[in-house]
Amino acid sequence: MNNTKIEWCNSTWNPVTGCLHDCKYCYARKIANRFGGCNEKWDRILTPHYNVPLTELDEPLTITRSSAGPRNGQNVKAPFPFGFDPTFHKYRLDEPQKWVKPRTVFVGSMTDLFGEWVPDRWIKDVFAACEKVSQHRYLFLTKNPKRYVNLAAKGIMPISENMLFGATVTNLLTARAAANAIRELRDIFCGYAESLPLFLSVEPLLEDITCTIWWKEINDCYIDWVIIGAETGNHKNKVVPSKEWIDNIVNDCKYSGIPVFMKDSLIPIIGEENMRRNFPWRA
Repeated sequence: MNNTKIEWCNSTWNPVTGCLHDCKYCYARKIANRFGGCNEKWDRILTPHYNVPLTELDEPLTITRSSAGPRNGQNVKAPFPFGFDPTFHKYRLDEPQKWVKPRTVFVGSMTDLFGEWVPDRWIKDVFAACEKVSQHRYLFLTKNPKRYVNLAAKGIMPISENMLFGATVTNLLTARAAANAIRELRDIFCGYAESLPLFLSVEPLLEDITCTIWWKEINDCYIDWVIIGAETGNHKNKVVPSKEWIDNIVNDCKYSGIPVFMKDSLIPIIGEENMRRNFPWRA
């Protein structure tokens, strides 16, 4: 059933693709640009404040294969027709309905669904599609956790055991952003705070995030899960986290009773015997 190499989920689902964060370590941009392009002409509108096209597609566009082989010259569906420009593939909204067996689904592996450029209505449509098929577990992740707060204030954030909302934490700056957002979310939901599952994706770990008041505040809040991973690839200036940084996170989580999932990228640093692959649910 697994259709992804991401270790903490079974499947990925991308009703929205494209991102404007421009992270130097982004794997998704490389994939989108490699398989991007389309044959059809399409009228697109510009995003407010970003001057980048936003596109909504009711049906897939096509691309002509140009690689050597028997399928050269054939028209096939273009998964990223406009490269890494934000695109809403509305025809993909019903994909979870086609999966009979329950899955753990990472929603938006090729985007940041909660980037400031994404219209509220795109997000609402994705939430509605999740709510129609409740047998799956949906995991959301963003580098912009403040958007969770804005959506919650508008009454758009759903509270559901099968929807987990994550924030990416890579350094002290992002730890502060996550701590602020988590605190505001807890204030908004008040007595329902424990019903809103939250997690952190500490990947790539770029510095010791535990040496700050923001990390302590995150741990003091109700966090359901922490994922840890190292920067991958062979590019110049890649950061290799120290074992001490990882141990600090693990020890703090153990003290707070927070399950930790370590990605395989940590094996060369801490050794297979020290790996932890725990979930906040029964795997």
